[in-house]
Amino acid sequence: MFLFALETGVFMCRPSAEMRILTAARALFFEHGFAKVSTDLLAREAAVSKATIYRHFDNMTEILRRLTEIETAKISGAQMPVIETRADLERALTEFGVRLLTFLNASDTVEFGRVIHEEARQNPDMGQAFFSAAFTKTHRTVAQMFAHAGERQIITLLATPDEIAEDLIALFKGSGMTCAMLCICNVPYTDIDRKVQRAVQTILKVYG
Repeated sequence: MFLFALETGVFMCRPSAEMRILTAARALFFEHGFAKVSTDLLAREAAVSKATIYRHFDNMTEILRRLTEIETAKISGAQMPVIETRADLERALTEFGVRLLTFLNASDTVEFGRVIHEEARQNPDMGQAFFSAAFTKTHRTVAQMFAHAGERQIITLLATPDEIAEDLIALFKGSGMTCAMLCICNVPYTDIDRKVQRAVQTILKVYG
């Protein structure tokens, strides 16, 4: 999943030192763990100078943040959906949920999450960067959908849009990712469509 993002879109049209750095960093993070990847090692693997790395990124944490942002951008979609009716809202939330759980189901996503969780205690800045890149935009996207639906009186805002977004994302994710992080299962979600439908219908019943 992470490599796919680096090989598509703008990067495919414009091969660059930045792309080589990100691609090499991803591979090295998996092989050695985040903390053990030095700029010297990354420069060798990416076939660039250390000066080139620092020209594009402030530090290794910034590289991790950029990798995470590129991949998780696919969850939110290219633009906000048009929401004028309850059916529009239901469709937008369902499509978002399917993208989210499909992303989380990828083996690369699960493994990358394990690497981050293991090293976050020793490197809080890295953990914060990953959290902000992976979760903040995702949460904001859903909250904006609910805010718009509230303005159109499609739903009743018994809580803030941020709180409703948090509730929905929690319903989407359930215990699947926790089980995957603990190696209890390899695939967090076995029936994505059904799980997403249950989560969306639950939220709409509460706030609709």
